[in-house]
Amino acid sequence: MFKRTSGHNSFTLIAALIFGLAVAWSATAGAVEMTFYGNQHFRFVSNEGKVILINPWIKGNKDAPFGIDFYKKGEVDLILATSGHGDDQGNAVEIAAKTGATIFTVAELGSWMQNQIEGFGGSRKQVYRGSIGGRYKVGGVTVQLIQSAHGSGIAPKEKGFPARYSGGPASGVLITFEDGLKVLMAGSTGLSMELQLFGMRYQPHVALIPMAGRFMMHPDDAAFAAKLLMTDNPNLKTVVPQHFRVKSRPPWMGTPDQFEAEVKKLGLGLNVLKPEVGKAYTLTK
Repeated sequence: MFKRTSGHNSFTLIAALIFGLAVAWSATAGAVEMTFYGNQHFRFVSNEGKVILINPWIKGNKDAPFGIDFYKKGEVDLILATSGHGDDQGNAVEIAAKTGATIFTVAELGSWMQNQIEGFGGSRKQVYRGSIGGRYKVGGVTVQLIQSAHGSGIAPKEKGFPARYSGGPASGVLITFEDGLKVLMAGSTGLSMELQLFGMRYQPHVALIPMAGRFMMHPDDAAFAAKLLMTDNPNLKTVVPQHFRVKSRPPWMGTPDQFEAEVKKLGLGLNVLKPEVGKAYTLTK
């Protein structure tokens, strides 16, 4: 039964319209989805459907569950490469050329990628160069490059190239999604007090932390990195171990179980999400 209320009809109608729009938005805007494809290859789908790849290493990655043709034209919006190392930049250039995606990376590595992408049929304009602190927006998602204590040399296999190029500074990335969720991907960094700064300044909700050892942090240092990221940061609830192998794991390489054990030793009270290859996870604040 509809009861007319004099003097309140306009307000009631407006409130109903606003509520209806809010319900419609919540029905179409999804949660952030993360899928791990081995080493540091992550695929994110944002609230509004933007597809972002980090370090898409496929060729030579024994954990990759698919080949280079997996990503089709128009299926990827943005690719992030944290260093020039083969297992970091991976096949970013080739995938960008195939899909039409933009690559965002530091200027030096970006310049090299601009020269490479044309050979795969892409355009130099697809590579957006920045530096530490630089930002790029795709739709309602903002990505910022952050410091990483790591190398970034490039060792191309093509004939006629010198043995090695400088890829400039290595980086990590901070991704802020449409709903405000902040995901910090620390790259291949060693332990650094800059991680404390990132916790204080950016207050990420989720952190992807390298723990392979030898060329970056071992699991115990990686757990301490998580502690640093909690500095003045009430948001951090979930940490994700990254840069590890499932198949053909060398004996020196740390494991997600070891990382989880070290986090528990420190009593941090964090959720350790140990990603399985090919499994999609929902991330929330």
